[in-house]
Amino acid sequence: MTDKQIEIILNLVADKFAACKDMESVDKAVKEVKEMARKEKVEN
Repeated sequence: MTDKQIEIILNLVADKFAACKDMESVDKAVKEVKEMARKEKVEN
């Protein structure tokens, strides 16, 4: 993985958490990020 790819992924995750206003939305964001990671592994 290149530095640019890592930077893009970290920015996506940071943006997802920046939108969270409470712990419930943080929990939902964590689940969504984990689901994205699972889909990526299945596709590769």
